[in-house]
Order: sequence, then structure tokens, then C-alpha cells
Amino acid sequence: VHDIVYVYVEHIMPDNKRIQGPEESQCPLLYLEEDEKPSLKPLLKPDGLRQDGRKATEMRPMFVNSEVHPRATGSAYLEQGNTKVMCTIFGPKESPRREDFTPQGRLTCEFKFAPFSCRQRRPYPQDQEEKDYSTSIVHALQRVVCLKTFPKLQLEINVIVLENGGSALAASITCASLALATCGVEMLDLPTACTVVQHESGFLVDPALDEEYMRDPLSRHPDTKASIVVTYLPSLDEVTALKQTGVLKHQDVRKGIDVCVEGCLRVHQRLRKFLTEQIETEK
Repeated sequence: VHDIVYVYVEHIMPDNKRIQGPEESQCPLLYLEEDEKPSLKPLLKPDGLRQDGRKATEMRPMFVNSEVHPRATGSAYLEQGNTKVMCTIFGPKESPRREDFTPQGRLTCEFKFAPFSCRQRRPYPQDQEEKDYSTSIVHALQRVVCLKTFPKLQLEINVIVLENGGSALAASITCASLALATCGVEMLDLPTACTVVQHESGFLVDPALDEEYMRDPLSRHPDTKASIVVTYLPSLDEVTALKQTGVLKHQDVRKGIDVCVEGCLRVHQRLRKFLTEQIETEK
């Protein structure tokens, strides 16, 4: 005797309270104008200028602001061209890890690209690139922060990129430096960062997104060879972090570092002017 099983399939009513998506979708890039569509162009135009009109050693316009988050110990906002970064500082506070007493505090960082910040949507969990950037920011700033002033405590740095227009790591380090300066944490200096990209005839300072050296061979520009990100302390004349992507000769590395240092000095002057004006305004 075989049991007969009857399966009843009920009709699922549509959810009228939600806006139904289209059955077929198309890429949003199809709706861009012809001059807005991404295309592969040479890094330099025949007149020697870049595609955005800058010289090889010219940086993008920068806008900075502080105290943008009311609940954070310190916060900062930075715009460098189309790159928009916000950083918040929380702490010093008790470390969640149960460790033995240490005379120095801990510096932690969480870097994240907003899902809408890049041309391709980024996932919500941290990917490997974002974890590498978090480690790079800690290495660049832990040499500057006086960790002995808050033993067995930790200082949390949270960086989010709202729009990635190129040189996101350097902009994040500079933004985190400004946030640390506004939250009253003792530091040895005001660090700044700069990025350069090597091409066939030299280096490009502060590259835009289309000029960056990508890890993916299919995404990078064929004229770019490598990139260097340098974090520099102007008062101490010291490089705290160096991140190189790609292969460079020894003499090219030294030249790229010198070009980065010049860019860091210009960024430092901009931050120092902003902090001076902020102190005079509070008086």
C-alpha cells in the first residue's frame, strides 16, 4: 500500500506595499552622456597636461573640516578632488580584550568603502583591500601618537570613503591625522600622506581614479607602472610609512619618495592653516 501525498500550492499574493522592481535591468552606464562614459585616454595630453588640466606635479583642490560628528571624540571631513573621506575617533577607552597590563595603549582602525563610493558596488563586510588599508593607516599613525599617555586603553579610528575619486589611502591618512589633532590626543607631529604614480615619462602627483595603478591588470591603465604612498612628518623630517604597489627600480623609488615628500609638505601647510584659523576663531 502506497501512501499518496497531496501537495497544495497556494498562490502567493504580491506585496502591494513595496515598489516592484523591473523584471529586466540594464547597466546604469548606458544612460550616461557620451562625454561622461568612461573611456581609455592617455595620461597626458599633447600639451603635457593631464586629462583634468593639471600639471604632473599639481595636486587636486582640497577642502577640510573638523567636528563633523557630535558624539565622537574627534572627527574630520576631507575632500580632495572627487575623493570624499570622513574619519571619527573614539576613545581612549577600555580595551575589549583581556590582556595583561601594558605601559602603552593600542591604536585600532577600521577602514571601509561605502557601498556607493566606487563604480562597482562594494560589499558591506570588509574585504581584503579594506583590511590592508586599515593596517596601513595604523602603521602610519602609531609612530606619531603618544601611546604612553593612555596605558591599557585603545583609541579607535573609523574611516569611511564616501566617494572614491583616487588616492583614497593617502586622503584617509591625512583625514585621520586631522581628526586626531582635533580630539586632543598628544602627537609628536601632524602627519600627512601623498600618492604618486609612475608612468613612462615621470611621476604624477595625487592621481585621480583613472590614473591610479590598480592591482587588477584588467583595470589598471596601461601607461602606469607602479604607485607609492608616503606618510611624512614635516617637523621631524621622517617617513613613518611607505606603501609601494608594482615594480620599481631603486633610483625610481628614491625619486618617487622625494616627489611624495614635496606633496606631503603642501598638504601639511593646508592642514596647519586650517587648524590655526580654527583656534583663532574659538578665541
